[in-house]
Amino acid sequence: MVRTAWFWIVTVPATAFFSTVSIVGGLVRAPASVHDWVHRNWGRTELWAAGVRTTVTGIEHVSHAAPQIFMSNHQSIFDIFAILACVPASVRFVAKKELGRIPIFAQAMRAAGHVFIDRQDRRSATESMRLAGLRMKRDRLSLGLFPEGTRSPTGRLRAFKKGTFGLAIESQVPIVPLALEGGYRVSTRGRIRASQMFVRLGEPIPTEGLTADDRDSVLASVHAEIASLLEGARRVPAPSE
Repeated sequence: MVRTAWFWIVTVPATAFFSTVSIVGGLVRAPASVHDWVHRNWGRTELWAAGVRTTVTGIEHVSHAAPQIFMSNHQSIFDIFAILACVPASVRFVAKKELGRIPIFAQAMRAAGHVFIDRQDRRSATESMRLAGLRMKRDRLSLGLFPEGTRSPTGRLRAFKKGTFGLAIESQVPIVPLALEGGYRVSTRGRIRASQMFVRLGEPIPTEGLTADDRDSVLASVHAEIASLLEGARRVPAPSE
């Protein structure tokens, strides 16, 4: 309970501060690097408050010259913090529309370039994903996607939704498989527990020259790679306290 209380004592003012910086940055048309600074430091603050230690491998697969699509499994909200803190790229997320109703926080997300989608409205979601792809290429941003569509509270990798792969192929941007292990142990039923998280990035999977007919094969390749990365992470013993 002490860890949970401390996490929220830190989270509320930290989120308010970093959200304000992003909103102001949006008003003055600040460069993407300002929002990247916000993301990186907000993520690090949240991980620190929760007592999360991270081990990162595969950073060499991150491009600093061109956009990429980071596709990851999803175990908890701490996956987002880990990506923002540990992946050295201008990552923007495609988020569910419910987050767009949170005062200040939603404004900050929009200012930074994150995209909200309505999962219940397929046509609207498809259009939002298309616009996200266009903005990614225009502003040289990378996208963070969770193709499972929801969190896995047990850490087990679920089946992937097909829609995100249509966006990836349409954008002709490489997909970087990303495995996150340990997030489900940090946050369980509202309680925060200090723990270890592993962030593992795989080799980019090219989509250039592919068409919609290749969607299923790309999905299978990404799923297999993330499963392999997860298995590798689970074989690594967590560092002792």
